[in-house]
Amino acid sequence: MKTTKRFENAVTKLYNAFHDGTLDSFDCSHCAVGNMCDNTDDWATARVSFDSEWDYRKNSAIMAASKTGYSLFELSKVEKIFVEIVPFHLRENKETQFKGLCAVVEYLCELDNIPNIMDYTSLFETENNKPIKELQF
Repeated sequence: MKTTKRFENAVTKLYNAFHDGTLDSFDCSHCAVGNMCDNTDDWATARVSFDSEWDYRKNSAIMAASKTGYSLFELSKVEKIFVEIVPFHLRENKETQFKGLCAVVEYLCELDNIPNIMDYTSLFETENNKPIKELQF
């Protein structure tokens, strides 16, 4: 399957965070997007209210986004998807984190027009009581 560089980088960082135990939906530098942005919280500064440092913060957020290849809007949507599935009280629960990451990866696939790599339903499709696809690892 052909993917994009930004997709591969994002999934690699999310994979590592999940397995290293450094994924925390309520820590801006360790949430889904924080991990995609090399464990910085610069991306989140675009959400702060206007103040004397607004231009600096906005530029930091844009730079963080540009390093990932995703727009601030796309990164914000990633975070929204993840936080909706992984609420504060379940943020350390691996099963819940996995569900959140599945939803994030599905969204990242949509953005790059890649078939959802997390979708295994096609493995169970049959025709004439025989599998349509062969199981391959």
